[in-house]
This record gives sequence, C-alpha cells and structure tokens, in this order.
Amino acid sequence: MRLLYVIDPLDTLNLETETSLLMMEEAARRGHQNAITTIGDLYLDGARACARARAITLNLAERPFYRLADLGDSPLEDFDLVLMRKDPPVDAAYLAATFVLERATASVPVINEPSSLRLVNEKLLPLAFAPFTPPSIFTNERARMREFVARHGRSILKPLADCSGRGIVILPDPEAVPPDLGGQFVLVQQYIDAVIEGDKRIFVLAGRPLGAVNRIPRGPLQLANIHQGAIVAPTSITRRDQEIIDAIAPTLISRGLWMAGIDVIGGYLTEINVTSPSAVRQINAVSGSNIERELVDFLESKARRR
Repeated sequence: MRLLYVIDPLDTLNLETETSLLMMEEAARRGHQNAITTIGDLYLDGARACARARAITLNLAERPFYRLADLGDSPLEDFDLVLMRKDPPVDAAYLAATFVLERATASVPVINEPSSLRLVNEKLLPLAFAPFTPPSIFTNERARMREFVARHGRSILKPLADCSGRGIVILPDPEAVPPDLGGQFVLVQQYIDAVIEGDKRIFVLAGRPLGAVNRIPRGPLQLANIHQGAIVAPTSITRRDQEIIDAIAPTLISRGLWMAGIDVIGGYLTEINVTSPSAVRQINAVSGSNIERELVDFLESKARRR
C-alpha cells in the first residue's frame, strides 16, 4: 500500500505529539510505503490532482529523524490512500488544498473528506449538538460578547481558524472583551469550571472511541492543552461521553470525517477536531494502548484496491 500524507514541514513537527508519525511507523512495519507532501506542493494539472512527493523513512531516535527520496511530481491517483494531516490555521492556502484533494477523490480515497474539511469548523460543529454544549455565541460584535459575558459570567473567547490553544482568551468579566478584533467572528463560550479537573480528548475512528486522555491545566485560568503546558493523566470514557459520541457519530460518518478528536470538559462537548486530530501518543502513554495499530487497520480497509 502506498500512502501519501499531506503534513506540515517536517522540521516543525512536535515528535512528542505528532500522530501522523505514529501511523507512518506502524505502516512501515507492515511493509507499506510512506510518502509526504505539503499543501504548497499540491496542484491541479488541468483536472488532475498532483503533488511533488517524497518517500520518507523514519528513525525517531536519530536527528534528523527522517530520510527522504524525491519522487518528483506525482498524480495523487498513483497512491492507494491520501491522508490530509495539515494542522490549522484553516486559511486560504488550506482551503485551496482541499479543492485539489477533492478532485483526487474520484480516483483515490482521501481521509478526512476534503469537502467536509472545507465546510466544517472544528469549534462551530459542536453547536449542532446543543444539548451537549455549553452556552455559546458566535459573533463579531463586541457589544454582544460583552452582554454574553455579563449574562453567563466568566467565558472563553476562541478564534475559529487556529489550534493548540493559540489565540484563546479567558474573559473574567465584560471589560475583558478585546476592544478591537478586526471585525473577525469569534466563538465565546461560558467558562466551564470543571476544566481544572481536566479537558478530556477522545480519539474517535469511524464513529467509535479508541481511547481517551485527560489534559489537566497547570493552574487556575490556564488552558488545558498539551501545547500550553497541560499535564496528561489516565481517564475513562463515561456514559455521558458515549452519549455524545453516539449523537455525533452519524454526522461524522456521513461527512467522511473518519478520524476525529473530541474534547469534553465537565460533560460538555467543546470541540470536534477533524483537521489533524492528535493525542494518540498521550492516550497510548496513559493507557498502554497502541492505537496506531487500529488506525492502520482502518487505512488498509479504506485503501484503493488495485
């Protein structure tokens, strides 16, 4: 099986958190061939989706941790499966890449579905499942944000296009709403006090939970995000968690969002991460699992048969 991963530049990857590298290692153990490209190397030649691709061999104990072999310009149909694993921001370049990848889907499976990545926002998608989400408002009007905070108390402001906790602002009172957001729309949610006990990441594959990890902030009013210094701890998938998963699974499956990382705080669904869901290494570390094996099993089941 020939796999192509659309990822960030290798030297920017965090080896302690990057799930794509785990999948590559497991795929290589099974004799599959891994290749990489970046969104800047994707293009359409007429109606044909192509990329400048590089075969990759990993050894995470070495520096650099990879060896590359240039494959030149390759039609995406030369591969058996393509994985879109580029981290946010979901900017113009990211959206353009989804158009190239969408064109490829006629001849090769692409995970996650490119058109759904373009249409779905990770922070807004949970609002479709209102019984499971905290009070929220999506607006670009500062007055509405201030009124929301006055009504609901301490809140949290999230920009839509980024990840890893970047750009998040805690709003203890209405005066804390930034005076100038440049007209951008943001999501403001009621702060969930239970976050001090942790933000649970559940990795979901084809609508089924594979495992979970709890991310505990280092102090009050700090973010429960690994990239923001949170510590990880074992956790379990509760009945409430399963209710959330059962509610969102049909939507994820119907949209071809096969891999997702959902975030649950105090029983509330706060995000559904689908661009490049991660935390598999952390789930493995706290549970003794090897989730990447199930991920590659799934890739094998979805790959094009020649």
